[in-house]
Amino acid sequence: MAAKKIKPPKGTRDLYPEDLLRQRYITNAWRDASIRCGFEEIAGPTFETTELYSVKSGEGILGELFQAFSGKGGSEALEEIAAKGKAKYALRPEFTPTLARMYAAHAKQLPKPCKWFTAGPYFRAERPQRGRLREFLQWNIDVVGLPSDEATPASKAQMDSEIIECGAQLFESLGLNSKDCKFLLNDREQVVQLLNSQGIADSQIEAALQILDKQSKLPIKALIDLTRAAGIDSPDFESYLGRSNQDKIVLLNAEDDETPIMRIKGNASIAKEHLPILTAISKRGLSNWCELNNSIVRGLAYYTGSVFEAIADGERAVAGGGRYDNLIELFGGPPTPACGFGMGDVVLGNLLDDKGLMPTGVELMEAVAKPQASIRPVAFVVPNGDEANEPLVHTLTANLRRGIESEFWLSREGRKPWNNDRYTVGPMHTRISYKSTRNLGKLRADAEKQHARFFVEIHADNKVELTNMDTREPITSDTHGSFSVDPAAENYVGHAIAQQMQ
Repeated sequence: MAAKKIKPPKGTRDLYPEDLLRQRYITNAWRDASIRCGFEEIAGPTFETTELYSVKSGEGILGELFQAFSGKGGSEALEEIAAKGKAKYALRPEFTPTLARMYAAHAKQLPKPCKWFTAGPYFRAERPQRGRLREFLQWNIDVVGLPSDEATPASKAQMDSEIIECGAQLFESLGLNSKDCKFLLNDREQVVQLLNSQGIADSQIEAALQILDKQSKLPIKALIDLTRAAGIDSPDFESYLGRSNQDKIVLLNAEDDETPIMRIKGNASIAKEHLPILTAISKRGLSNWCELNNSIVRGLAYYTGSVFEAIADGERAVAGGGRYDNLIELFGGPPTPACGFGMGDVVLGNLLDDKGLMPTGVELMEAVAKPQASIRPVAFVVPNGDEANEPLVHTLTANLRRGIESEFWLSREGRKPWNNDRYTVGPMHTRISYKSTRNLGKLRADAEKQHARFFVEIHADNKVELTNMDTREPITSDTHGSFSVDPAAENYVGHAIAQQMQ
């Protein structure tokens, strides 16, 4: 009798050697981008108590849980599961609740902020489709906590911009540009205020947000049917559906009223509420990567403020996240501002395939075998105490993390992001201090505590002083004495650090 063939579970993958190398290429890129941007790696269990996900994730997640039953306990355990409608444990569908639980458990001892990343397997009991499987790998990056008790809009915006910068650095390293992918930004609190003005009661806000979150997936008739099925009686809301991102305006720089700093799709009346994050993004050179879009709300219930999605080719969601300032408190921790996003390997792999940006054969082997980013911080960038120099800290930090691509590589047809000659100055792990002090001695002590290799001190008039932290010796330019923050300058500090690293 012929042996019976058993297929893998629907929505899973069998990964043969080259398949696994492709996946490793993506996870290496995730890890490199995280480390260069100053994030530290953590890990949690692949299953949690079901109660963890019922705290604040919303019904969308609860309906997608793979619940876990050990088989022990006999009929009594099965009867209890049938009565409650859920098992004691569930395979993790996302990481944010785990992160909130972990942070709450040791909040007093942890530094502020914590910049954490993780990558591993996740599970969702949903209908498989292109880019969406039941088992997948996901990259998560989060910034949790602030160094002071005052969580101002500007300080939160800095956190948000760090998350977006790491995502943009990842895309750039893989050969994607801002024409391929955009971060669409919005603020959930502003959307809630808009819904209230449309006559939607607080008890119906969550249902309205869930419907708004489906705008890119469903036709207008289906959205209106969902609205009426949810008992939402608001003609203003129905007319808003499907057109919340149609109006196009340009937000201008407040200093000169001429330079556009962000394209906006949506309600111009709330655009000014986004100025803190737009300013923070501009300092990091990310304005071309971002766009305000009032249709982005995100479906999970724990989001409290800014939300964003990375959208490729105008339609594919590659990543998503936002601010969840109340979640850690729900798990017994102190009130803690927090922001993060997640990205799956399936849709990213499909995007790289479609763009011809996934290596194959020997190129794939060599790309996966490349040395990864230095876990030890290479550069630690601070201002010299002059407030005017502080924006340059973020600009220089982003440029050091990005590296400098060689003119030879840029001019060559058929160039690929994994080519060995891509950079004249390679991307480097660069950190900044989150301490409120401007005392250089204390900032230098912070760099030493984080084991930074080079201390980069920005002075007025675009002058940079460089110190080797291992030898405590200053490094000077043969031609200029000090160095420059400008990547185009002959004495750019990035060149000096790269030379010292050889």
